[in-house]
Parts: sequence; C-alpha cells; structure tokens
Amino acid sequence: METGVQQTQEKDNCDISIIRPQMRNEDVELRGQGMSSTKMKAIKKGLLTLHTLELMATNIYKFQISKQQSELNRQLIAAMCNEMTHYQDFQVKLLEYGFRPSKLRWAYWVVGFVFGFGSRLLGTKAILKTGIWVETKAVHHYDELLNSIDWDEDLLKILEKNQADEYGHVNRWKNLLQSSEV
Repeated sequence: METGVQQTQEKDNCDISIIRPQMRNEDVELRGQGMSSTKMKAIKKGLLTLHTLELMATNIYKFQISKQQSELNRQLIAAMCNEMTHYQDFQVKLLEYGFRPSKLRWAYWVVGFVFGFGSRLLGTKAILKTGIWVETKAVHHYDELLNSIDWDEDLLKILEKNQADEYGHVNRWKNLLQSSEV
C-alpha cells in the first residue's frame, strides 16, 4: 500500500524532497492585467490566507527547534525552510498581482510562536502531534482553495507543489511519532 506522500507525488508529479525549488529572474511577472475584478478578489483572498498561514507554520517549526543535535531537529529545520519557501511563494505572488500582505499577519506570527514554543515545552510527542494537526489542516485548506478559486496555471503549480509538501510533512511526523526515536 502506498503512503499519502507517494500518492501525492505520483498524482501531482511533485518531488517533495526538493525543499526550495529554483526560481529565476524571468519567473517574476506582473500579473492580473485584464482579469475580472471578481477573479482578482478571489485570488487576493486566497493568497492572503495562504501567506498568513504559511507565516504561522514557519513560526511553529522555528519555535519547536531546540539546541539538541537530533534527527527531529534536523527534520524540523528542513520543514521550517520548506514553509519559508511557501511563505515567499505567496509574498511574491501577492506583489506580482499588485496586492500587499495583510496588516494583521503579526497575529499569525504570534499564534505560530504559541503553538511552536508551547509544544516544545510539552515534549517530542506534542511537537509531532502539533505538526500532524497543523499540516492536516493545511492540506484541507489547500483543497478548499484549489477547488474554489480559478488560479492561473503558474500559481496552480505552486499550490499543488506546496500542498504535496504539506502531505509530506504529515506523513513525516506520523512516521516519527510511530518510530522508536520518540
């Protein structure tokens, strides 16, 4: 039986072992010209949602990382880096469409700190269970946004890759929780 990660990789042709996909100067474009205001409004709402949630996810991992030299910390650092990439993806897209990040994003920073630091204080199982819970929510959020908004093709590819990464995080934390390392 295949894991969710394998299914997602095959379904979306996404390689989740790549933490930071390469981006070239010519990949940056000014977008949205000629789009209807309804479509632009939906894209803005979706990008703002994803941008703030990825900021929260980045902080969760950042504040779960301890000074310990362990496999868990290595995985948390890789996950944090991956979430930072997602955050940057959506920041760039917001700006390409002429939008600005939410002025309330600081609240998501705080929530990420609380979940991250709080779970670190509670120990390894709490860290992994928090990761599973948050990433499962992220996967469902991506599903909702992928199915409810008419994304442009470039943005759709980013969304599918980022969702595949979130599936990978869920499976990674589940596997670590079940392993003898915890």
